[in-house]
Amino acid sequence: MEDTPFALRAGSSAIAKRQSVDNVPAALRAGSPSIVSPISASRPPLTRKNTSGSDRLSQLFPSRSSSTAPISPLDTPLLSKRNSFPSPITPPVDPTYNIPRAPAPPSFSDDTSYSSTPDAFSPTGAHQASQTRNGAHRFINRLASLRNPRSRGGEYNKLDDEESRFDRDRLGNVAEVDEPIGYDLSGIDGSISMDNINTRRGVLSATDAGGQEEDLNEAGYAAEYERLEAQLGAGMATVMEIQQPAGHGPSSREHAENGHRRVLSDPKIAQHEAEKTGEIVAITEITVDISDLTNDNHDMETRSALTVSQKDDNEKSYYFPPDPEKPSWRPFWMGWPWLSFLVLIALILAGLQEFICQLSLRKVREDPEGGLIQFTKAKELTVIAYFTWKYAPILFFIIYGIFWQITDFEVKRLEPYYQLSKENGATAAESLNMDYLTFMSWLVPLRALRHKQYAVIYVSLATLISSSLVPVLQSASVEMYPPRKERKSEGMKSIRIDPAWSRGVTVSLVFVAIFGLVLMRDMRRKSGLLSNPKGIAGIAAMATKSHILTDFRGLDTAPLEKIHKQLRHRRYNLHKSALWQGEFIRNSTEKIPDTGSDPRPLMLRLRAGIPYICYLFVFMVAIPSLLFIKGADIVVEKLPFLLTALATAVKVLWGTLNNDVRMLEPFYILAQGHAPPKILTLDYTGTNPIFLPVEALMNKHYLVSLVGTGAIMAEVLTVCVSGFSVNGQKFIAGHGGEGKTEEDDQWDRANTDQTFTSFWTSFCLSIAILIFLISVAVAVYLRRSHKFMPRQIGTMASVLAFIHQSKMLVNFVDTEEMDSSQMTRHLERKGKTYSLGWFSGRDGDDHCGIDEDPVLAPYQYGKDWTKTRLLGHQVGTWEHY
Repeated sequence: MEDTPFALRAGSSAIAKRQSVDNVPAALRAGSPSIVSPISASRPPLTRKNTSGSDRLSQLFPSRSSSTAPISPLDTPLLSKRNSFPSPITPPVDPTYNIPRAPAPPSFSDDTSYSSTPDAFSPTGAHQASQTRNGAHRFINRLASLRNPRSRGGEYNKLDDEESRFDRDRLGNVAEVDEPIGYDLSGIDGSISMDNINTRRGVLSATDAGGQEEDLNEAGYAAEYERLEAQLGAGMATVMEIQQPAGHGPSSREHAENGHRRVLSDPKIAQHEAEKTGEIVAITEITVDISDLTNDNHDMETRSALTVSQKDDNEKSYYFPPDPEKPSWRPFWMGWPWLSFLVLIALILAGLQEFICQLSLRKVREDPEGGLIQFTKAKELTVIAYFTWKYAPILFFIIYGIFWQITDFEVKRLEPYYQLSKENGATAAESLNMDYLTFMSWLVPLRALRHKQYAVIYVSLATLISSSLVPVLQSASVEMYPPRKERKSEGMKSIRIDPAWSRGVTVSLVFVAIFGLVLMRDMRRKSGLLSNPKGIAGIAAMATKSHILTDFRGLDTAPLEKIHKQLRHRRYNLHKSALWQGEFIRNSTEKIPDTGSDPRPLMLRLRAGIPYICYLFVFMVAIPSLLFIKGADIVVEKLPFLLTALATAVKVLWGTLNNDVRMLEPFYILAQGHAPPKILTLDYTGTNPIFLPVEALMNKHYLVSLVGTGAIMAEVLTVCVSGFSVNGQKFIAGHGGEGKTEEDDQWDRANTDQTFTSFWTSFCLSIAILIFLISVAVAVYLRRSHKFMPRQIGTMASVLAFIHQSKMLVNFVDTEEMDSSQMTRHLERKGKTYSLGWFSGRDGDDHCGIDEDPVLAPYQYGKDWTKTRLLGHQVGTWEHY
């Protein structure tokens, strides 16, 4: 042991000694022989250990303490590690504290190029000669990769491990797929297989081209929707908002114990500001406490500490400058040429009626037995002469009444817009909540008088007089001489005009002409419309510029009286063909009308429909009873206008039913779901009643066509029953009365103003018309009497409440200048359908109204769909378990 060198005695025995050990300096041979590590030992660990080399030895050899010598990682060779152990004879000094050594930084080989045949035994630190060789080898490999099948196939840029080998052993009875792991190593080599990318693109294009195109279209639609939605209420950007706490004049000051408050509440000043600037002015009523300013020592800090009480946007007042180019669109039926024509016709008819009356009186003075026309038997007259005397006058008056009905429909439909276009606008009761079309026609003048809308009063009175009163009076003005008891079969009969009834006709026509003249004067007002606001689309196009729809929040299914209650605190304006909020009314004195909660118009309810159908049936039975029952003909003899009056009542009530069905048709189609775009511009209320049946038939709205035809038939019914003042038994074959005794001559067929043909034609036509009306009425009440709407329709407010949160509003941005035809084409290009039901609104909540499909659920009367739906934020709450 003594012959052994100290260095060899200090360490453990050598395991192996390399041939080049003699060349190693002596200092390095002081420890145990080092073991050369393979290249894998020089790789950095996958997970970093927070221990130094000496700490690792302490873990392997617990009897030894960790080394405290600060060894730099740069002193450690890269190719091998030499573990030297101090001699056990000299124990190490225990340090006072241990400093953990930082782990060695990872080392990489100089050659990082891709190699198809990896060499696991190549040294990490290569010399310059090896670097040159590796550079040439890398260049050759890159050239080879251009044609290498692995670079073109599925193995390129894949991790070359055991799992990616195609010649690996397979599991028995198991279907395996050769799918190498797709690790992207292209960043190391720098080469990219474009063929592989193009191949994948080709596969993707072949399989998902339709899906990508659909995604692009949806993205385009979403971007367009966001752009249009941002333009809703864009007109508010031009509003000049003024918050002026100071009053104008001492009258605006209110003295109190705690100080003084001044309130800006003078609309004249705001209106003057709007006229001066030419912009819409919005003023919020604010109250400023200036009690501190009464002291003499106030300063700027005191001013900044004023207490300001500002109301929300719902209490802002808007004032509008005068529009020098205010549009004044009106239909032809409301223009001065048409009204002048109606006035002229009324004056001509009044003059003609008086002329005929005077002619009849002159004929009587000349010949006491004479008259306008003389004959022995009515059948002796020519067809033209008989028709001119018997049917032409009343037929002409009925046609004239239809002309006035056309104007009546248009004036009632557009009067709310005339009210809105006034300088200061109108209240909701006078405009948005006004409904004349579904109201009883003979009560319309009273409602219009209450709101001082004189144009409606004039046109309603003119229509009622010309279409209802004048035909009745004219029917009673024509009489046959001599009286029935003095007539003889072979005696002369003459047609005379009763002066009293005739003067009634003349005066009525003069009143119609006067109403027409004042209506012409009233129609000089400007409507503020650029085109015909037909249907739902016409109203929606006007509501996209301002924030008027915010006033309808929470009114989805509210009845009309609740809508009126919420809107009565504001005036509304029609400015630049757009609906705007106007002046805020704090203390409204308007009474809320009690319209009830029934969503159906009165004539479409069974409590009105059943009595009306019964009335039609009774009238149909009364006609043959009064004509063929002996002794009953005395009623029509004493009251020759009775049947005409009864037929006029049928016509007036049917007209109300007709208006209700015409108004309700678009909403009924929307309630069925998936309505085409043209339904939004459908408006039968503005359609000429003569052309209505044809137009509805072309649109395949058969019930509307039948009801419109019934309205025309009701006019014909009035003409047919006007001549029923005879004994019908005399017109039965063989019972004409010829050859009877003199007592029966007064009932002879020859002693009446009817012929056999005219009597049976009028009788059969009257019965057929009544059967037709009864059948159509039954169909109407079977199809339209149920409740499929949340409230009554017919007002602008009802429509605005239906669409105030609809997503379809973006389709109406910048469309207020389109007419109905352009609007229809615009909506049809969108390719959407529309429904009435529950939908998710623009605010994210569920609403009931009209929107584009798909909707969440159809509407059912009396059922709140939102209460049957569990939303995401309700899951887990105590109400739902």
